[in-house]
Amino acid sequence: MNDKSFNSVLIASIFVTLMLVISIHLIPPKRLLLLPDASARLYLLTKTLADGNPSSEWTNEQHTAWKCTKPADNTEYYFPCSFTVDLSKNSVVGTDLSNYSHINLHLDYRGSSNKVRIAIRNYNDDYSNSADGNSTKFNAVQIHAGELNKEQHLPLASFAVADWWLSQFNIPLARSGPEMSNAMSLNIDFGEPIQPGIHSFELKKIELVGEWIAPEHWYLGILILWMSSIFIYAIKRLFELNAQTKHDTQVINQLSNTNEQLKEETNKFRRLSTVDPLTQLYNRFGIDQIIASLSGTGHLQTPDTPNYSLMVADIDHFKRINDQRGHDTGDLVLQHIAKIIQTHLRAGDFVGRWGGEEFVIIMPGASKKTAMAMAEMIREAIFTTPCKLEKPLLVSTSFGVCERNEGEDFASCFKRADNALYKAKEQGRNCCVYAEEHL
Repeated sequence: MNDKSFNSVLIASIFVTLMLVISIHLIPPKRLLLLPDASARLYLLTKTLADGNPSSEWTNEQHTAWKCTKPADNTEYYFPCSFTVDLSKNSVVGTDLSNYSHINLHLDYRGSSNKVRIAIRNYNDDYSNSADGNSTKFNAVQIHAGELNKEQHLPLASFAVADWWLSQFNIPLARSGPEMSNAMSLNIDFGEPIQPGIHSFELKKIELVGEWIAPEHWYLGILILWMSSIFIYAIKRLFELNAQTKHDTQVINQLSNTNEQLKEETNKFRRLSTVDPLTQLYNRFGIDQIIASLSGTGHLQTPDTPNYSLMVADIDHFKRINDQRGHDTGDLVLQHIAKIIQTHLRAGDFVGRWGGEEFVIIMPGASKKTAMAMAEMIREAIFTTPCKLEKPLLVSTSFGVCERNEGEDFASCFKRADNALYKAKEQGRNCCVYAEEHL
């Protein structure tokens, strides 16, 4: 490929890349409409009261409208008034809602209760029993009645697991978070005792909305495509240069000097590589280049422009992992932690493998409060996410965190963060420590 063709391909690739970057925002969201749907399986929980009337009944089943009537003399703590959308395929298989981000809910309510509860029941073989419907995890959120009677956008992240359910089934902390990967039902009821009287509902819409692909995964795919293309092109060029070298060597001995120059250039490019091949994070040289780039802009040298915060993270007892399980397992642990860190960072943050089991994270424009919160979130995610091995392994990390002082160079900032890391180790590991303001 000549220079003109190469430049044309490069320009076209850049244009396509820009279109791909923009297109993620043009992809329509993924939707799952539960109601209105003629095939939906809907149920009311009811019982016959002392006066012979049902506790709950349809007022217009076609329009998903029902009411619950609690007599004034009824003193039951839990009055049966519950609506259910059945999401199960059989007794142990439900619907995966984990790739959706929020629920569009339009529920009209007329009654005296202050709150209405929305719950999603999730089946998991580790703690659920098909013979006990109450063993499915109880993920719920409560909505103030004043917010109803119009369409609501409920983030699935706002759902929490009920404390009574965690206590009843003795769920460990690591498994106590919300789960919706195997949802068996969606329920509407009251989370507290209801007042006597009529409570009327009309459910107009339940729709789950999410992304087909997360933006960070889309951008990572573009990055991998570029890296793969560059790698293939580099390999192709190396083959071409090697063939040319062999041909020229047969013609004239002087090309031996050229061959040495080519080797030196190859070694130079190897030294300039900024990516750690094991974790696909920046290596130490890559981090140095980022710091040089940030400092080179001049934006970090004035007090009225954004600064950066720095984290130094170290895997606890990594030598023990290598000694007891082997270096292959150690490599898998490094890759596992690298992926978790990348998943939690903001757009514009940088992470690199500083060496061995140590990682460096740079957060431009982040305050120490933001950096500490991010460090704690990453530390918690690592500690609660087992490394998927033949024998699953939980690892922990220690963090030293600091915010760059005005006019401070990277070496000084890194030293403060590194000192904080040592304090974290001294405090028992698996924790985050903020650095002293000055060395």
